[in-house]
Amino acid sequence: MDLKERIGQRITELRKAKKLSQQKFANEADIERTFLTHIEKGRKNISVGTLEKILTALEISLKDFFDSEIFSNGKKRK
Repeated sequence: MDLKERIGQRITELRKAKKLSQQKFANEADIERTFLTHIEKGRKNISVGTLEKILTALEISLKDFFDSEIFSNGKKRK
Protein backbone atom coordinates (compact mmCIF):
# COMPACT_ATOMS: atom_id res chain seq x y z
CA MET A 1 0.00 0.00 0.00
CA ASP A 2 1.47 3.37 -0.95
CA LEU A 3 1.46 6.51 1.20
CA LYS A 4 -1.58 8.05 -0.53
CA GLU A 5 -3.59 4.91 0.24
CA ARG A 6 -2.43 4.87 3.86
CA ILE A 7 -3.35 8.52 4.34
CA GLY A 8 -6.77 7.86 2.80
CA GLN A 9 -7.31 4.81 4.98
CA ARG A 10 -6.39 6.79 8.11
CA ILE A 11 -8.76 9.63 7.19
CA THR A 12 -11.57 7.15 6.59
CA GLU A 13 -10.87 5.39 9.89
CA LEU A 14 -10.95 8.66 11.86
CA ARG A 15 -14.00 10.03 10.02
CA LYS A 16 -15.97 6.85 10.69
CA ALA A 17 -14.90 6.87 14.35
CA LYS A 18 -16.58 10.28 14.58
CA LYS A 19 -19.65 8.81 12.83
CA LEU A 20 -19.53 11.42 10.06
CA SER A 21 -20.75 10.88 6.52
CA GLN A 22 -18.43 11.89 3.71
CA GLN A 23 -20.74 14.81 2.88
CA LYS A 24 -20.90 16.16 6.42
CA PHE A 25 -17.17 15.74 6.91
CA ALA A 26 -16.35 17.36 3.55
CA ASN A 27 -18.48 20.34 4.56
CA GLU A 28 -16.68 20.61 7.91
CA ALA A 29 -13.27 20.35 6.21
CA ASP A 30 -14.30 22.80 3.46
CA ILE A 31 -13.44 20.41 0.61
CA GLU A 32 -15.56 18.85 -2.13
CA ARG A 33 -17.11 15.50 -1.26
CA THR A 34 -15.96 13.95 -4.53
CA PHE A 35 -12.40 15.08 -3.79
CA LEU A 36 -12.67 13.51 -0.32
CA THR A 37 -13.77 10.25 -1.95
CA HIS A 38 -10.65 10.26 -4.14
CA ILE A 39 -8.45 11.07 -1.12
CA GLU A 40 -9.93 8.27 0.98
CA LYS A 41 -9.42 5.78 -1.86
CA GLY A 42 -5.79 6.87 -2.27
CA ARG A 43 -6.32 8.19 -5.78
CA LYS A 44 -5.24 11.80 -5.19
CA ASN A 45 -2.18 13.49 -3.80
CA ILE A 46 -3.16 16.18 -1.36
CA SER A 47 -1.41 19.37 -0.40
CA VAL A 48 -0.26 20.19 3.10
CA GLY A 49 -3.01 22.82 3.18
CA THR A 50 -5.70 20.24 2.42
CA LEU A 51 -4.27 17.87 5.00
CA GLU A 52 -4.36 20.72 7.53
CA LYS A 53 -8.07 21.34 6.78
CA ILE A 54 -8.80 17.63 7.21
CA LEU A 55 -6.87 17.37 10.48
CA THR A 56 -8.60 20.47 11.85
CA ALA A 57 -12.01 18.98 11.01
CA LEU A 58 -10.96 15.68 12.64
CA GLU A 59 -9.64 17.59 15.67
CA ILE A 60 -6.35 15.67 15.58
CA SER A 61 -2.73 16.78 15.49
CA LEU A 62 -0.36 15.92 12.67
CA LYS A 63 1.69 13.81 15.11
CA ASP A 64 -1.35 11.86 16.29
CA PHE A 65 -2.56 11.39 12.71
CA PHE A 66 0.69 9.73 11.65
CA ASP A 67 1.17 7.88 14.96
CA SER A 68 -0.75 4.86 13.72
CA GLU A 69 0.07 1.27 12.79
CA ILE A 70 -0.98 2.17 9.23
CA PHE A 71 2.26 4.14 8.86
CA SER A 72 4.59 1.75 10.72
CA ASN A 73 5.77 -0.24 7.65
CA GLY A 74 5.57 -3.43 9.69
CA LYS A 75 7.77 -2.04 12.48
CA LYS A 76 6.48 -2.07 16.02
CA ARG A 77 5.77 1.33 17.57
CA LYS A 78 7.50 2.25 20.80
